[in-house]
Amino acid sequence: MSPRLRKLFITTGAVLSLLFFALFCLILAFLARHAWITGEEVFTFPRVGSLAATGCTALFSVAGAFGFRRLFRRTFALEIFFFLSFIISLSFDALKILSFYFTIIHMPAFYGVLVTRAVYLGFFLGLSFLFAGSLFSGELSYQKLGTALGLALVASLALVYSLPIDATDFQPTMLYRAGGENYILLVRFALEALTLLGFARSAFLVGSAQEWFICLAVLCMIVGRELIFFHTALPVIAVGFVLVAGGALLFGRKIYEKHQWI
Repeated sequence: MSPRLRKLFITTGAVLSLLFFALFCLILAFLARHAWITGEEVFTFPRVGSLAATGCTALFSVAGAFGFRRLFRRTFALEIFFFLSFIISLSFDALKILSFYFTIIHMPAFYGVLVTRAVYLGFFLGLSFLFAGSLFSGELSYQKLGTALGLALVASLALVYSLPIDATDFQPTMLYRAGGENYILLVRFALEALTLLGFARSAFLVGSAQEWFICLAVLCMIVGRELIFFHTALPVIAVGFVLVAGGALLFGRKIYEKHQWI
């Protein structure tokens, strides 16, 4: 994949994240209007926490996609490409509010299940992008970029398509419950462990403190992503968001220092 195609991919993703955030704001306005007209208690305390976390994650995705894209506009390192792809994948969380809205207006659960699959697709794509970034932080040939992207997309689509979704159990995360919890746990933990091992291997071979900071930043992003996606307690989500944002900023700073000579 040429640098021009990579730039187009990231630009398209950044625009998509902006559209998802705009959709979130629009649906939030519809929910407020519905609550005002009907007097229905839509914004309960747990829901407000989930909505706030979702909105902050989507906003960070937009700011990160455009901000880091501008910062690294002259750099074509593939670690940065996959890092930006991970930041963009966070925007899929904005679709959670659409699933919530469907339950409020009593639309068939089928549509909410589709949204749930789309959100999980964004989650697994994000992990796959970080894993691919760990491979390219080592010695993997740049010619394999298209293969890595294709495998990430196909594997994530296959995984999400195979997930059994319980359309009768709408959870506080604003998603329907995905069955096969042990299967999901195994896949995501395997991806996360392999990702950390990849970055740790690169840091060990290079022997640079800068590389170890990059590995630490990836660990923060992974842990924070887990907390944001699978938990609803506001303090836990807040810690998760701080970890994701702090890890992303640390990663961006250290990668910039590493490639600033380009």
